This record gives sequence, C-alpha cells and structure tokens, in this order.
Amino acid sequence: MRWTPIIALAALLPAVPVFAQTATQTPPPRPVKTPTQLPPAKAEPENPQAYAAPAPAEKEGPTASDVGPVQKHFVRASKTDDLAETQNADNASLAVHEKTALDKRITIPVIHDVQNDGGTSGSDNHSLQYELKYLNWGAVTDEQLQARRGHYFTITWENDGPKADFTTRFEYREVKSKEIVRTLTQEKPGVSGATRSYFAVVDQAYLAYGPVVSWRFTVLKGDTVVAEAKSFIW
Repeated sequence: MRWTPIIALAALLPAVPVFAQTATQTPPPRPVKTPTQLPPAKAEPENPQAYAAPAPAEKEGPTASDVGPVQKHFVRASKTDDLAETQNADNASLAVHEKTALDKRITIPVIHDVQNDGGTSGSDNHSLQYELKYLNWGAVTDEQLQARRGHYFTITWENDGPKADFTTRFEYREVKSKEIVRTLTQEKPGVSGATRSYFAVVDQAYLAYGPVVSWRFTVLKGDTVVAEAKSFIW
C-alpha cells in the first residue's frame, strides 16, 4: 500500500515527451591512392633569355690600361703628335693676343713637379720615394710601368674672390722638341678658395720628346687671363 501515493502522483504529472537523440556520424576518410608510377617528364621551354649568360671571369691584378693615380687626377699627354710638321718659321706672326686682366685675388703659390723616370731608387728623400711609389702603385708589367713614366706637375692656386668657373691651361716645351709648344687644359668649375690643377707628360710623349724644360700656367675666366705663372726661361 505504500506505493499507492507515488503511483497516484505519477498519474497527475503531465506526460513529458522524450526525444530520441541521434548522433551525427562522420563518414570514414577515403583511403589515399598511392601512385603506382611517376608522371611523364616535361622538357624545359626553349627560351634563350631564361638564363643570363655567365659573367666573364675578371682578370686579377691591374691591366695594361691601368695608369694609376694619373687616370683619376691628371690631364695627361701620352701620345706623339705631328706638331713638328705644322710649325712656322715666323711663329710671332701666328701668336694670338688674348685678353689679360690679372686679378690680385687669384694667386698661384705653389707649382710642384716630379719626374717619374725610375732613377731615384737609391734616394734618401722619403717624400720623393713616397711620390714615386704612389705614381707607380699597382704597376706590374713593363708596359704598365712605361705608361707612368713621365713629368708630373701639381699646381696649387687660390681664388679669394667670388665663387666662379675657370679654365686652367698648361703650355710647355720639351727637351727633344725644342721650341714646339704644346698645351693641356683642365676645367675647374665652381672654385672658391684653394684648389689644384694636375698636368702630366707621360708614356710615348715623354719617351719621344723628353721632360718639360719650360712652361707657363694660366688661369682663365671666360676668354680672359686672370692669373699666370711661368718658368724662368719661358
């Protein structure tokens, strides 16, 4: 009889629907097919520009065209010419009278020259030894050494006036060619204060005509000479 109240209570409760839960099942992974053979080989397309040509091997050491510091700084005369055939007996009649207006603000305090002729190896002058080593640095073959033989001029000059563009000119005579005058020029834009001009007679020109025996250095502003310096026997 003790179960009677429980049964009566259960009869009074509303019926609770019971839903069946169904689990979603994931299908098993498909087995991976193992290839039984490799794919056929494919040839690379014919394209000559697909690969760059191999770079040529660089030569070790200096080449015949390497003339050391001369190439960077100096305006140089290195080849022979035919000026001897064009000289006139009356050179005075061919002289060009150019404008000259010397400017005291433009000065030429130092003109330094050195001959690189291989004849000072036993000198005790360390400064001269250093200069020659600097000029010959990197030269290995006789051809390279010959390209640096010559007469070098380093000219220091100053412009204490306004900044301006100038042209420097180096006229010179050599021992073997006597009265023949040759000329080298170097443009110097935007000069203010101290600067330098570099000139050299080297290689075949030096071998044929010899060292410089007299010279004149001029600074031009436009077509006017504003400063000059010359050797004693010019």
